[in-house]
Amino acid sequence: MNLKKSFIKLVTTALIFNSVITFSFADFVEIYEERSSENISRGVIHEKISRFTNRGWLNMNILRIDLDDEYTSLDVLTSENGISGRDALTGLASKNESANRIIGAVNGDFYDTKEFSTVGPIVREGDLVTSSKNSPDFATFNIDNDSKAFIDYWAGNTQKFMNLDKDYVLNINYKNKSYVNNGIILLDKSWGEFSFGTEKHENIVEVVVINDQVKEIRDNLEATMIPEDGYIIAAAGTTKELLLNNFSVNDRVLVEVSSAPNFKELALAMGGGAQILKDGFIPQEFSLNISGSHPRTAIGISEDKKEVIMVTIDGRNASYPGVTQTELAEILVELGAYNGINLDGGGSTEMIVKSSGERNLDIANHPSGGYERRIMNALAVLNNGPESSLKGIKLDTVDSNIFIDTSRELFIKGYDKNYNPLEIDPTKAKWSVEGIEGRFVDNKFIPQSAGIGTITASYNGETASIKVRALDNPVKLKVSPSKIYAESNKEVPIYVSATNDEGYEARIDSSALIWSIPNGLGEIENNKFISTDKVSNDIVKASLYDLNAYVHVSTGLLHTIIEDFENLNGSFLPYPNEVKGNLELSSKEKSGNSSAKLNYDFSNANDTKAAYIVFDNGGISMEERPEKLGMWVYGNKGNSHWLRGKVTDSTGSSFNLTFERYVDWEGWKFVEAYVPSNAAAPLKLERLYLVEIEPSYKDSGHIYIDDLTAFYKSKVDKEIPKDTIVYSDARNIPAELKNENSFRFLAHGEIADMNTLLDNLVVNKLSNVSSDMSLNLFTNQVDDKLSQRLSNEYMVVTSGYSHTKFKNSSFIKLNNNNNGSIRATDYNQWTWLFNTLKTIDSDSLFVTLPKPLSFNDKLEEKLFLDTLRNLKEEKNIDVWIFTGGNNKAFEVEAIDGIRIVKLKTYPTDSKFNYQNLKYMVFTVNDGYVTYEIKNMYDK
Repeated sequence: MNLKKSFIKLVTTALIFNSVITFSFADFVEIYEERSSENISRGVIHEKISRFTNRGWLNMNILRIDLDDEYTSLDVLTSENGISGRDALTGLASKNESANRIIGAVNGDFYDTKEFSTVGPIVREGDLVTSSKNSPDFATFNIDNDSKAFIDYWAGNTQKFMNLDKDYVLNINYKNKSYVNNGIILLDKSWGEFSFGTEKHENIVEVVVINDQVKEIRDNLEATMIPEDGYIIAAAGTTKELLLNNFSVNDRVLVEVSSAPNFKELALAMGGGAQILKDGFIPQEFSLNISGSHPRTAIGISEDKKEVIMVTIDGRNASYPGVTQTELAEILVELGAYNGINLDGGGSTEMIVKSSGERNLDIANHPSGGYERRIMNALAVLNNGPESSLKGIKLDTVDSNIFIDTSRELFIKGYDKNYNPLEIDPTKAKWSVEGIEGRFVDNKFIPQSAGIGTITASYNGETASIKVRALDNPVKLKVSPSKIYAESNKEVPIYVSATNDEGYEARIDSSALIWSIPNGLGEIENNKFISTDKVSNDIVKASLYDLNAYVHVSTGLLHTIIEDFENLNGSFLPYPNEVKGNLELSSKEKSGNSSAKLNYDFSNANDTKAAYIVFDNGGISMEERPEKLGMWVYGNKGNSHWLRGKVTDSTGSSFNLTFERYVDWEGWKFVEAYVPSNAAAPLKLERLYLVEIEPSYKDSGHIYIDDLTAFYKSKVDKEIPKDTIVYSDARNIPAELKNENSFRFLAHGEIADMNTLLDNLVVNKLSNVSSDMSLNLFTNQVDDKLSQRLSNEYMVVTSGYSHTKFKNSSFIKLNNNNNGSIRATDYNQWTWLFNTLKTIDSDSLFVTLPKPLSFNDKLEEKLFLDTLRNLKEEKNIDVWIFTGGNNKAFEVEAIDGIRIVKLKTYPTDSKFNYQNLKYMVFTVNDGYVTYEIKNMYDK
């Protein structure tokens, strides 16, 4: 058979076409989309849209709220300490008096990050909780007493403080805002527990009113409690004379408040940003234009004003680019909105949702900073339906993969006809399984044959099912973390998993393992390591069948105070120079006679700003690396800034430590920061500092620091035993060609710069090997000296994309040269790939990439692997992925039934040993692929 001529007959498809959806906003081209929808109450639906586009992922979470539903209501959430406080969205919800009825919420209004007041108003059931700042740029979301939602720009609100005895009227600037420097403020219990006092302004007067009568006039006094049945009128600077000269104790007074729209006719109002959608049209210009692509939060309203649509869109990371305000408005139109308002976004964008049957709210989106930002208010939706009879059940488990003869706990969650969670007794459920064999012990399933099965639970006439994959032949056992450090009498969660020979991984419950734990070290129970009160270290062994895994364990801590702040051992350093402050000793100590007081003033600095304590002599020295550092901090005036430290090691590398993300507590608190394990001793703690990364946060304050302490764990001096059982891939075997559809091919990474005599020997060897192959596959480049010697056709994986059919196998070439991403290189590849895989009819598939399988966008990488895994399972195709890059060795790894092959690059270093050179040969027999990693030269 003439292989070279035969190869010419291969069917090659390289058509580039797009069957995509192009949005009305032209910058996005849809490639792929996943949607899910769930009723979380009778009147609320949670939708999730994950849309892969040419620019990345649009991750949208939507709450659709039916205002006509009798059991559905909205509320504005504020801090439990009053509207002057801030909290994370989960905190605002969980600490609310209606926490058990809240089923969803999004972050709310913009707020002044220097004065910490919301820009817009808040109205609850006809009560003006706080007035608007009256900025014409900011619109307000409203619901009237007829449960109709609308968006409006408040024309203003007026508050008058009238002295009925003296016939005097004083205009109040704001209700429950912090702008006492700029006007006269009314504070009631909605503000918080205490008034401003001299802590807010050094020249301030506060008039205390109870039951419409002046009870006290406080001139330049500390803050006082705001009365339950009254309020306080505060003024500072020159305006205080208006109060002092026109009001006296025992005067009868009255406050009149008005607004447009009339707050008394509103069930709810909350401020926001620009109205980005008005009567179905997007304004040419926005009243407040926050330019650029960012995470976004918005509220849409249907044309009949009866549906409210809350939306969050993620941004500011490698997967999620975010959207502009115009794109946000177009998305609202797509979702069915007729009017829409932009809310605070960026790092504030967040949605929480309570799924049916659940008792806890979960974060539905991906906050851009990786954490929840503290915000001042939020819009929540509540389920007020009474408890009712069972409507449905849901079945869940921690991992749907299970190894034979191990158990997996199954959880049943129920909800009633009003979608309230119901208690379910899993022991009263009836269990069954199809597709595989297994048995049930209460609510635990133990598979006894491998394969894919469906478990069904029946409970009080309702059923729910879940698919599981039962695995056999485990070849690797893993315990995470591989090194455990536990302080005395503490619990450390552990995760144990096993992987089988096809790369399928399943979680293993700790009770299924045999543990060997040295005496006095601790115990393992319910997937947790529980330490004793001893300072010790040793090695713990976990065993499953004939597999073992080992964990270094260190318990207890030794500690020493490395700075007691009895003397001043450092200086103040601002960043940038606009920051003001100083470092001094203070008598407000936690122990001893003094502490360090760090004063700071961020008022005049833009962008990121910091106040540093720079220690003398280059820093505080530590001869060994501590596990962590800790110190006492008095945080009353930390104003929620970030408390960090900087450590340098013996190599000159620097490490920034986080002691607390928000310094916002009252009194003393011990805070800790772990020192990275790759910091090489000896170390120096160069500085401690408060930092603020939000450009708009401008304030001043101080913190106290005492007893800086280093904590050291005992050293683990034992080595991990070497296992006698070594895993051997069942596919890594020699194989004969079985029939006319069988074939072999050579595979290697880049081969270039073949200039030496020894290189010429390699060319001779590979050309001889290739002559026995049907095909030859290389990544990136093949030196001309070799390509000219190849007797059969070869494929070089570089740029472009194509589908090549050979016998009963397919070769798909893709290009991920741009940051390892197929999309970033050429997004058209994705649409082409989806269409190609729909019609593929091969027994084996080889997908080739010039760069490693390490996408900058991890969601794209997951989609890539999921797509190929689904193809394998739906069409029973043997799928392999070949990757290039600067690989130092040939490696094969199985993941979920797919084998990923790293092809070694030919070494260009003249010092390498030619006797260690290898190449790979693959044998294809009717959809079953095997491989050999062969020595190029016999040793």
